[in-house]
Amino acid sequence: MNKKTLLSLIVVSALSLFVTAEELPQPGTFNAGLQVSSGNIDHDSFGNDKDGVAQVMLYVDYYFKPGWAVEVGLNKGSNVQDWICENDDADEDYCVSDDESNPDSFKSDLDYTNFIVAVRFDTALTEHNFIYGKLGAQYFDYEMTNNNNNVFEEDSGTGIYSELGWKYQWSNNVNLNVGYQHIAMSNLTTSSLAIGIGYRF
Repeated sequence: MNKKTLLSLIVVSALSLFVTAEELPQPGTFNAGLQVSSGNIDHDSFGNDKDGVAQVMLYVDYYFKPGWAVEVGLNKGSNVQDWICENDDADEDYCVSDDESNPDSFKSDLDYTNFIVAVRFDTALTEHNFIYGKLGAQYFDYEMTNNNNNVFEEDSGTGIYSELGWKYQWSNNVNLNVGYQHIAMSNLTTSSLAIGIGYRF
């Protein structure tokens, strides 16, 4: 390999690193986004539940150093299938998704809200492609209601929030993300695939 080729490779590599570094979100910038997600929710006390859920989330990131941000978000979720529950024994409810076989069972609806505070990290793969991760805490509030809209289970508290995904950043500051999200809420745990759009400013 001659000196000119070696020098060219060094220059190209240096420029590539420079561009990648410049594309990372810089301190003092914000990223606001909206994402929707769908997946499963599991209840610790119920068997064979794995109910389908749909969620929508609004969030804002503030970058305090290159690639590192604090995120604040609001997530709203609800089941997209009815759980069928029987509660002959108040201490051992049993629920399955859309099981009409038991005439003594009742349908259950689920709604929940999460207030999220997390740390976010972005790392560049190329000039426009990034891998991101989020880890933090969330305050949750959920309730489950029966056919007559009577609440038979409700809870609130704090739990873990995490997400790992891929982001594409356009030059006009618009970005698209796809990620896998996990939210733990006392007896409930959600695992969902999220897709969203954001804007960096």
